Amino acid sequence: MSKKSMSPEILVEKFDPLKESDEEWKRFHEYRRKKHMEVNPNDPVSSDASVKNSVQQNVQNPEFGIHLLSIIDKKTNKQVGDALQGLILEASPSYEGTKHLIQFDIFLLSSYRRKGIGSRLLKQVYDFAIEHNKTLLVTDSSDEDGKAFLKAIGAQVALSGVDNRLQLSDVDWDMIESWAKEGPKRSAGTILDIVQKIPDEILEEYCKVYTEVTNQQPLGELDVGAIVFTPDSYRTMEEMFEKMNRTWITIIAKEPNGKISGLTEMRYNPERKTMISQILTGVQQDYRGRGIGKWLKAAMLLYVREKYPEINIVTTGNATTNKPMLSINDRLGFKVHKETVNAQITVDQLTNYFNSL
Repeated sequence: MSKKSMSPEILVEKFDPLKESDEEWKRFHEYRRKKHMEVNPNDPVSSDASVKNSVQQNVQNPEFGIHLLSIIDKKTNKQVGDALQGLILEASPSYEGTKHLIQFDIFLLSSYRRKGIGSRLLKQVYDFAIEHNKTLLVTDSSDEDGKAFLKAIGAQVALSGVDNRLQLSDVDWDMIESWAKEGPKRSAGTILDIVQKIPDEILEEYCKVYTEVTNQQPLGELDVGAIVFTPDSYRTMEEMFEKMNRTWITIIAKEPNGKISGLTEMRYNPERKTMISQILTGVQQDYRGRGIGKWLKAAMLLYVREKYPEINIVTTGNATTNKPMLSINDRLGFKVHKETVNAQITVDQLTNYFNSL
């Protein structure tokens, strides 16, 4: 394992999930539980085995290169932070629109903040970007210290959003059932299919619709090109989720002619038994105005209530400019859990920042 001293008391270690020893994993899990208590103290904590498996699966993604770092307090030999540097690989169908950027994330336990460690870590991310000929760095934060850090380095807030949560115990189920009944009346002949794996016979069309709906989401001023899904890339995602022991539920709206008009999806981690994540919901432009979006949302909630009675919280994220989806979520009863920002900064801007220090 290569190590680089950052200060008399702080050490950065490359963390390779496929090669680390049991002792290093033990140190990582001790840290990530502390991180969990600072970030989401009321949420279920996943087991060590589940987290290890998920991290190992993610770093083997053939389309996204992930480089992880552990921040260690030398005095205690305890992990006190972590960092991620990620880049879209040429094997990804989204490479053309994202080949100029890296995604990064830096986290420090609260007692290690405002000591200059974050800036030193950022310098390492900056060097990584230059090494890989990238011109833009992109990250996000829902933490006030993180937002202050982004402001201090001169990063541009390119997109604002909210992490929303819905308590199923507070849902107006009469309204949900009325939406589910209203859907087929307003969209005669449309049917909904519920699947946990996209059937081979519709996969190619589904990927085109999934790509279209994904790129309809507001991106603000983020300098990001189209996100593209192909049958191969989609199957890769499905296989990864299966290996992580996760459930990926999709409801697909189909028109009388067989065309896909809309979709909604949720992902469930059985390690977090009381929670489920709403990911993408969208209706193609030509089929809007018929209540399909509301119907899809209602059908999914009714399915979750029936199949996963232990779940009481639905989480989702939305851009603050995505008014149609925010309107539906507001009527469902979603409440703001955290306010988030997506920020970007160019390598040239960071060069000026470091020269000014």
